[in-house]
Amino acid sequence: MAINVERTEQFVEIIRESANKLIVVDFYSTTCPPCLIVDQILGTLSMQYPSVGFYKVDIGRFSDVAMQCRITATPTLQFYRKGRTISEVRGANQKAIVDAIEAGLNDNGGEAKSAYGVIGHSDLTKLVIKTQSECLNQDDDHPLDNVFTEGDSVLQSDVDEQMVLHIAFNQPIKLHSIMIKAPLENAPKNIKIFANRTDVGFDDAESSTPTQELVMDEGIYKSGGVVNLRYVRFQNVNSLSIFVADNLGDEDVTAISQLAFIGTAVNTANVSEIRQGEDDHGH
Repeated sequence: MAINVERTEQFVEIIRESANKLIVVDFYSTTCPPCLIVDQILGTLSMQYPSVGFYKVDIGRFSDVAMQCRITATPTLQFYRKGRTISEVRGANQKAIVDAIEAGLNDNGGEAKSAYGVIGHSDLTKLVIKTQSECLNQDDDHPLDNVFTEGDSVLQSDVDEQMVLHIAFNQPIKLHSIMIKAPLENAPKNIKIFANRTDVGFDDAESSTPTQELVMDEGIYKSGGVVNLRYVRFQNVNSLSIFVADNLGDEDVTAISQLAFIGTAVNTANVSEIRQGEDDHGH
C-alpha cells in the first residue's frame, strides 16, 4: 500500500530516494471519491511492483508541496526518477498508471543520452495526452493516433492537403526538436508551429505569426526527419498547434507516418525549492 507523507522533510527525502528507484506519489484529497479508487489501485500495484516506492500526499495538509509540484486536480500521480518528475497521470485510470510505471522502470531519469540522434534529450512523445489531441481535416480512416504507433499506418488529410494538429502534453516540456517521418510524395513541406495555442484553425494558421516556421525537404526526410527548433522559444510548452500547409509532391493529400517530440520535461518538483523543517503537520 502507499505510505502517507507526514511532513515536508519526508517528502524531500522521498524525492531524493528516487535516485535509486522509481517513486510514485499520489496527490489526493480526503473529499475526492476517485482518490479512494486510486488508493485501492496502488494497494494492488505495490504488491506487483515491490521495487517501486508508493507514497501519498494529502494536498489539504501540504498545500505548499502541492503548489511546488503544480498540482491542480486530484487525484494526480507523479512519477519520479533521479530527483525529477518523468511523467504524470490524472484521474483513476489504472491502465495509464500501470503504463507510467512500466515506462518509469525503463526510464533513465528523464534525460536519455540520445533521442533520434539528438544528444542530451529524450523522446517526450509518451507525454502526449492522446484523448486531448486532435487533427483538423483528418481522414477518419487514417487518424492522428497512427503517428504515435509503429507500423505502416499513417495520418492522412481528407479534403485537401492541409491539416492542423493540436497536441496536448500531460506536463510542461522544453522542446528541442521534432521528428517527422512520412511517405516522400505526401510528406509535409511548409509547416507552422504555435506553442501554447489551442485555438488555432486554418484561417488563424495562415494569417498568424507562428512560434516557428519550417520548410521541409527531401534531404531532411531521408536523413531521419529531425528538425531542431529555436529552443529558447519552446521552454515551457503545454501544447502545440502544428499547421501543415502543403506537401513535397503537391499531392491532393498529406500524410505523416510518425511524429515525435524531443527535449526534456520541465522539472515540476525542485527539491531545493521545497522548504524543509517548517511543516511538521500534526494529525
